[in-house]
Amino acid sequence: MLQSKFVLYIKFNGCLIVLLVGFFVVVSAHRWLMQMQNWSAYPFVAGLELRNHPVVDGVFQIVWITAVASLYQALWLEVELLLYPIGFMLGLEVLLVAAGDVIKRWNDEAEDCFLRRGQDGVVWIALLAYFYYTLYILKQLFRTKNRKSSVPPGATDYPLVSVQ
Repeated sequence: MLQSKFVLYIKFNGCLIVLLVGFFVVVSAHRWLMQMQNWSAYPFVAGLELRNHPVVDGVFQIVWITAVASLYQALWLEVELLLYPIGFMLGLEVLLVAAGDVIKRWNDEAEDCFLRRGQDGVVWIALLAYFYYTLYILKQLFRTKNRKSSVPPGATDYPLVSVQ
């Protein structure tokens, strides 16, 4: 019974991630739709600000929606392969934000950085650790469940190769 409570707790954390990321995807999609009404007012700029252009943002929105749906399916079907898209997308976004902040600080434009204060960075790192650790535990949980269900009973009683 203890394992089932742990499994429910980990799945609850996964559902919490689906709800939070799904909420931010919906809010971001609404912002994107408002930008698309006058997308010609947003010229393509050089550098990392290209991420905020409506066309690029639309591509990212489609991939984020796919990643959230993939995580939702991973939670209910217990397939570890479906955990990868959301981890990849968050890693890509983190890489873009971190590179943008480093470049802005090198160019003495620190007021335009995403993480302006040290406290923001600490909270951000804590949330990333929670997110990736939850994905790691879910992956381990699904892997052990798949191994238990794929081995027929009594198959471990004898060696796979018999020597004569």
